[in-house]
Amino acid sequence: MNVVNSEPPKDFDRLREAFQQRFESLSPHLKRIARHALADPNRLALQTVVEVAEETGVQPSTLIRFAKVFGFSGFSEMQSVFRLRLIEGAPSYRDEIYRHRNKLEEAAKDDPSAILKEYADASALAVSQLKDDIDDDALRRAVRMMDSANAVYVIGQRRAFPVAAYLAYGLTRLEYRCHLLDSVGGMLPQQAAMLGKDDLLIGVSFAEYSQPVVDVVGDAHIRKVPVLAITDSLASPLAPRSSVCFVVRDTEVHRFRPLAAPVVLAQSLIIALGYYRDARNVGGSCDDNKIDGYIPDPAWPQSSNFKTQPS
Repeated sequence: MNVVNSEPPKDFDRLREAFQQRFESLSPHLKRIARHALADPNRLALQTVVEVAEETGVQPSTLIRFAKVFGFSGFSEMQSVFRLRLIEGAPSYRDEIYRHRNKLEEAAKDDPSAILKEYADASALAVSQLKDDIDDDALRRAVRMMDSANAVYVIGQRRAFPVAAYLAYGLTRLEYRCHLLDSVGGMLPQQAAMLGKDDLLIGVSFAEYSQPVVDVVGDAHIRKVPVLAITDSLASPLAPRSSVCFVVRDTEVHRFRPLAAPVVLAQSLIIALGYYRDARNVGGSCDDNKIDGYIPDPAWPQSSNFKTQPS
């Protein structure tokens, strides 16, 4: 049974954090509402109870119950937090994506050059948004986790596979011990079983989330193996099971989602890791680089000699 919070979150950031912390304890219907709210908070701010209920496939009374789980008196009080975020100037990111989606649908039938332009514009928008969404401290912690790990295991399937493959490629180029969990020969359980507490698992998955990836991340979490996640929502099943979680906003246009933003994030992590490793080697060992990533970062080491940057 869900325990009602005594004090509801007063701003969107705290409410989003509450959604993430409580997500696993929610019923399937309530999880559906949380995903809807986090996927498009601007839209939820302007919708009626009936509209949200129809889109999420629940009864209006379920929305009231959802709000009460987080300490609100009802759905309207919770919705006011989303409206305040909108009034205070939240980015119109989704509106821009919708605009690109509509243009692409119009051009998709007979204009390949227009498709290229709209995909390029949508990708550029996603990369620009990435700069605002990704936390600097989280990037530093992720780099230290990769550097400190005995071995890094990377998993991503379907649309996330190119991102996982690039991470494995970059780590290998930098001569870190790395294993891509590719499930060749149906051996994924055996591949994942090699993970140890001194290793690091990087899990990449976007909605609809690949169940094998979710299972491997969940198993690693239970075994206390550090997890670095790249996903598309705080409601993702990867988020609560990770030590560091990067949320890259969804930019679906037409039938496919551009991969520019998660690939840029992956490349940035690899290049930053190369610089960090090079500076560490020049300046001596860093005994305080604990893999758990929870120790406050000391000053980032500096060096101009990075000789192993992957292409």
